[in-house]
Amino acid sequence: MFPTALWSAVLLLAPPASLSAAETVWLSELDLTMVRQSWGEAQRDRSVTGKPLSIAGQTYDRGVGTHARSVVWLDLAGGSERFQAVVGVDDATTSDSASIAFQIAGDGRKLWDSGVLRRRQPAKTVDLEVRGVRSLMLLVTDAGDGVSYDHANWAEARFLVTGARPRTVPAPVEEVVILTPKPGPAPRINSPRVTGCRPGNPFLFRIPAQGERPMTFTASPLPAGLTLDADTGILRGTAPARGEYALNLVARNRHGTAQSTLRIVAGDTLALTPTMGWNHWYTHYDRITDRLMREAADVMVRSGMADVGYQYVSIDDCWMNAAKHSDPLRVGPHRDAAGNLLPNKHFPDMNALTEHIHRLGLKAGTYISPGPRTCAGFAGSWQHEARDARQFADWGFDLLKYDWCSYGEIAAKDPDPELVKFKKPYVLMGRLLREQPRDIVLNLCQYGMGDVWKWGAEVGGHSWRTAGDLGFELDRIFEVALKNAEHRDWQRPGAWNDPDYIQIGYIGNAHGMGEPRPCP
Repeated sequence: MFPTALWSAVLLLAPPASLSAAETVWLSELDLTMVRQSWGEAQRDRSVTGKPLSIAGQTYDRGVGTHARSVVWLDLAGGSERFQAVVGVDDATTSDSASIAFQIAGDGRKLWDSGVLRRRQPAKTVDLEVRGVRSLMLLVTDAGDGVSYDHANWAEARFLVTGARPRTVPAPVEEVVILTPKPGPAPRINSPRVTGCRPGNPFLFRIPAQGERPMTFTASPLPAGLTLDADTGILRGTAPARGEYALNLVARNRHGTAQSTLRIVAGDTLALTPTMGWNHWYTHYDRITDRLMREAADVMVRSGMADVGYQYVSIDDCWMNAAKHSDPLRVGPHRDAAGNLLPNKHFPDMNALTEHIHRLGLKAGTYISPGPRTCAGFAGSWQHEARDARQFADWGFDLLKYDWCSYGEIAAKDPDPELVKFKKPYVLMGRLLREQPRDIVLNLCQYGMGDVWKWGAEVGGHSWRTAGDLGFELDRIFEVALKNAEHRDWQRPGAWNDPDYIQIGYIGNAHGMGEPRPCP
């Protein structure tokens, strides 16, 4: 029910004479498929989880339940007089870390800001004059600390209308402007100046270079155990003995010559520069297949991304089997009789997949959770960590994204101090990966819990998320970059703050994990 005292206050704020003939149009009556949000779908007269709308113990009959980060654009056509609502964090969120901020903009000008609101905090009232406004934006932000648990309610949200009725509309389309200059025909080497490896392990490095092909490469002096394909610029072989090796790189084509240097450091530290690559999640979600991964590797080369230093082609969730899924080809036993992970039927041969990626001079990444299940409900590594680390190495993977997900269930039963619990699964996997006869970069995907940037390297991580998921919202890129910059003192070669994804190219429709479409 809408609280009587609050309803009276709202009426007192509105000029009764001008609104005596106004029609009430509820936000929940409009087309909510236009709402874009980072998780779930906007709900009509319910919370984002489908429960009754509730803020600080007070329930509401009408409204829209959403999840930060969310945005909806409305065309008011100058026909609305006021917008009224009661906003706050929905009571059904399961964590006190939930924090959000509601913002309203009209015709490109900020009209209202709730400030940061948290779980169990009293709702805030919106009573905003919008007379003459044509375009209105309703935005819910994550208050700068990630979107986890950020269930948001626009309760009793309504327009008082005397003219044209409001309607939700697609986000404004901005003109596409490409600022990056096109490469010239002459060679240009874009190689990092240093790369790390562990002695005796397989070595792979593609010299990134732009310019017209065919192009030929030289690299000298080559350490023992390494060879160079002069036509592709791919260095491969066995990592040399412990030490540092300085190589002079040269690329030639009919338009000229380019030179650079590369220092190979054979020792204990990987990821001496930040890892650059592609991850499937926000493009293909749970539709990922072997064919799509191979295609992504091919596009990495064909598009020129590999020529500017992108190396990794990574599978995210949903390559394993799940107990249940809408696609029967993704359902099956998690492991064989020996306890080995079983890829689902969309991934018939993991070794062949990584070999395809490696033939292009690129590196292959994979994903799993330290818990019993991944975020999408597929097989996790819990109690099979050693076997999985060995399996990833045998399959030929070069990077592991280790996502906290259902490990929270394990941590909840662990009597150890909180910081110890945060570290525990990563200490274990970090040690196991170091024991493999293959260089595997470890990404700690645990959303910045326990100030991970202070101890991520200590447990064997090479990069770590400093906050929650970036999601599909492009306007948060700089926000996330600034968040990482706050913790820059903890960064160094082999240890990096991870900004999540940068959404470019084609990304999946955030509504129901839809098919990819061109990035706006």
